[in-house]
Amino acid sequence: MAKSKISIVKYLNAVPLAWGILEGPQKEAFEPVLTTPAECADQLANGRVDIGLIPSIEFQRIKGCRIVPGPAVAATHRVRSVILVSVVPLWQVKTVACDSGSRTSVALARIVFNEFYHTHPDFRSAEPDVANMLAQSDAALLIGDNALKFMETNEMPNIEIQKPLVRLGSEPLQVFDLAERWRFLTGLPFVFAFWAVKDGFNDGTVVDALKQSRDFGVANIPAIAAKYSEPLQIKKEFIQEYLERNVHYYMDQTCLEALQLFYEKAAHVGAIKAVRGLRFV
Repeated sequence: MAKSKISIVKYLNAVPLAWGILEGPQKEAFEPVLTTPAECADQLANGRVDIGLIPSIEFQRIKGCRIVPGPAVAATHRVRSVILVSVVPLWQVKTVACDSGSRTSVALARIVFNEFYHTHPDFRSAEPDVANMLAQSDAALLIGDNALKFMETNEMPNIEIQKPLVRLGSEPLQVFDLAERWRFLTGLPFVFAFWAVKDGFNDGTVVDALKQSRDFGVANIPAIAAKYSEPLQIKKEFIQEYLERNVHYYMDQTCLEALQLFYEKAAHVGAIKAVRGLRFV
C-alpha cells in the first residue's frame, strides 16, 4: 500500500505532533517532507503532498482542503514562539519586518494592531535575523525556533544584552507574545496550525494515525527536548517547559470557537477575502 505523502513543519513546536511519524509507530504509514509553515501550505495547495501541517489562515486560502480533527498546534495563554519585538511603543510602529515563513502570525499581528491601537503598519517580508529586521523596521515578527531562541536570552528586559538592537535612548526592547495578546482580546486560545488534507483525499485511517502520532509525541516530550537541545542550541529544560506548558496539542471546542473568530477578524483586517465554514475529514 502506498504511503501518504505528508508535509511537516520543521519547527520545534510541531515535533510532538509528528513524533510518531518521525520516530514511532506511524513511521511506516507516511512519507514525510520537512519544511516551513508557508511551504507546507503551498505543497498542499499544489497537490505535491496528501496531508500538510498548514498555518491556520491557509485553510481559508486552499480550495477544498479539509481539517483533520484532533491534533493542533495551539496556545491557551503565552506561546513564546510567536512574538513582536519592537524598538518603539506598539502604537508608534509603522513598519514590521516579518519572517518570510509566516502567514497566520502576520494575520494575527494585523488583528492585534487594529484591535488594540487602530493602526495598520506596513508588513515587509524578511529573513529571520532580528538585528537586520530592527535595523530596517520599527518591529520584527519572529516565529518558531528563532523566536524561542530570542526568548531564552531575552525573557527579562536587559538593556546590556540588547544594546546592539535598540535604536533610541537606553530603553530595552519591547516584546509582545501574540498568543497572550489574543487571549487578552478574546478570552480564547489561539490555533496556529493543524493537519489538513487536499481535496479528494479519502483515506480515513489518517485521522487515527495522526492522533496516535500526537499522543506518542506528547508522551515523549523529555526525549524530544533532549534530542533537539544541541542542534537548536537551546537548553533542554527550556525546550521541555515550552513544549509542556506553552503549546497545546488538542483541537478542543474552545479552539474551534477561537478559529472561527480568528477567521472573522482576519477578514475584517483584509487578510482573507471571505470566511468559509470549518470542514473536517
